[in-house]
Amino acid sequence: MAIHPSAQALDTLRHASALLRVGRHADAQPLLRDVLGAYPELAEVHWLLAGSLSESGDLAGAQRELRTCMRLMPDMPQAYVELGRLLSSSGQPREAEHVLRQALSLDGNGLSAIGALARLLLMQNQADEACRLIEPVVRRGTAPTELLVLYGHALMSLGKKTEAGVAFAQITQAEPGNPDARFQLAAVLADSDQPVEAEQEVRAGIALGGKTPDAAFVLARALMGQNRFAEAEAELLQVVHARPQHIVAQGNLSELVWMRCGNPDEASAELDVALRADPDLSTLRIAKARLLITAHLPERSLAVLEEGLAIAGADLGLLNAASQIALGFDAVRAMDYARRALRIAPEDHSALIAFGNASLATGGAREALNISEKLRRIDPYDGQALTMQADAWRILGDARYHQLADYAGLVRAEFIDVPKGWRDMPAYMADLARDVEHLHTLNAHPIGQSLRTGTQVDLRPERSPHAAIRAFPQAIAGPVDRYMGAVGHGDDVLRRRNTGRYRLHSSWSVRLHPNGFHASHYHPQGWLSSACYIHLPPAIENHGGEGWLQFGKPAFPTTPPLDAEYFLKPEPGLLVLFPSYMWHGTAPFSGDPADSRLTIAFDVVPA
Repeated sequence: MAIHPSAQALDTLRHASALLRVGRHADAQPLLRDVLGAYPELAEVHWLLAGSLSESGDLAGAQRELRTCMRLMPDMPQAYVELGRLLSSSGQPREAEHVLRQALSLDGNGLSAIGALARLLLMQNQADEACRLIEPVVRRGTAPTELLVLYGHALMSLGKKTEAGVAFAQITQAEPGNPDARFQLAAVLADSDQPVEAEQEVRAGIALGGKTPDAAFVLARALMGQNRFAEAEAELLQVVHARPQHIVAQGNLSELVWMRCGNPDEASAELDVALRADPDLSTLRIAKARLLITAHLPERSLAVLEEGLAIAGADLGLLNAASQIALGFDAVRAMDYARRALRIAPEDHSALIAFGNASLATGGAREALNISEKLRRIDPYDGQALTMQADAWRILGDARYHQLADYAGLVRAEFIDVPKGWRDMPAYMADLARDVEHLHTLNAHPIGQSLRTGTQVDLRPERSPHAAIRAFPQAIAGPVDRYMGAVGHGDDVLRRRNTGRYRLHSSWSVRLHPNGFHASHYHPQGWLSSACYIHLPPAIENHGGEGWLQFGKPAFPTTPPLDAEYFLKPEPGLLVLFPSYMWHGTAPFSGDPADSRLTIAFDVVPA
């Protein structure tokens, strides 16, 4: 039955609406309640009051009014959408999703409902579902900017960088004056190893909308991708001065300063400023601890984390980081941190890894084996669990270890092929050494990497201006194909993934100086790993294996101790391929300051 408010009620409602339009919610709300006192079934007034309460910060009151509105007008999808948004912002994702799906059942093409639900799904790491929700609208060509942005972010979360770039490019084409769209596209391009194009887009966005901290951060990433480190450092300084809590910018800045000067105190200066202002920033504490451990200052590194644990003793990230750092010099403390982490989060992957490694360090190989088996039931190709399992089997004398550590069968070395355009191997190696050496412009190794006393630089062969580097994938294609053919297929963890096709997951170059080496490590994200020798110091020929590649020694002391089991002498042009889960490192080498050991490494994953 229709409701007919009195003329006085209509006047009151018009007055309240005028107050709402100018943001005078405190004055409008009593008037709206007066109307509802006389006409409680007026859904439109409940709708207005809900919006006003939401704007005033009374989310619980807004939710009550929206539920009343939905009861009175059950076919009003916008009420469901607004309630879903409020529930999401109030930390009630399940209820929010239920309400938003009700909105879609009322109007399957409702763009506001699709947008709100997609945003919620992204917040819950359900990017695939968000994509499925938005894709029909994108295909119809009716997606507004908000949906295209969400679609781009969902694609990025799924690793579909090319498709994400297309989505953001659509926005810039439809709205060429939209600086935010250009920043989003620039971020995608930077993540897609297109730093030159990323710089062009972000500078165009800055010209349109000015330089915000977000724009400066994207510009810094584009500059880092071009090895323009001094310029990137200046941009990152702008970001952290404006937003000291910007975790990624702080981490990038400290690493750039460290690699430029090799001074941990200078590199942590901005981290220290942020931590003095807010000692609760545990993620920044972890960043500083990683910097200090990279500078070979383990006790100082652990002390930084202990300061944080004194403030927040149940912080899972701090406990996991403390266990990892203590593992190298105090196994008992490492185990204590790991146990504390597991009490807080018994199923946390990092905590389980920390406990398993601490068990290996304290003589608990059986416990480590149980942890590794549990993790491999979840993911059979979990690289961290696989390496832990191999160590446990080795300590326990389990014959299965020799299948994983079949060095004779699974570590294979052969010379790379001579790419088209070069007459012979010496000519190609000379050009490759010159071009790669040109990229090593910094003075210290990156944070968290295995090398000591040297430098490392990422390689993007397909985008390199240097012909020899661009040709490198061609030079290694034959050896990688022959490796896959030689190891063949089987039931073990390496052969089971052998499709006969591959793609490069990442590639980089390392230049070690005298006394430099690679600490023992493995590559948890790879399938096959590698070392290709470009230039070698004279000490390689000395007795004692200086600069040689070695396999089997863990990065931390175990009980009983595990030493290296297999050694391989480098030669210029030699490519060594091996399973990524194998512990590998190098011995230090002696020589004059001008001597260096130059390599290219890469990880391969099945295609």
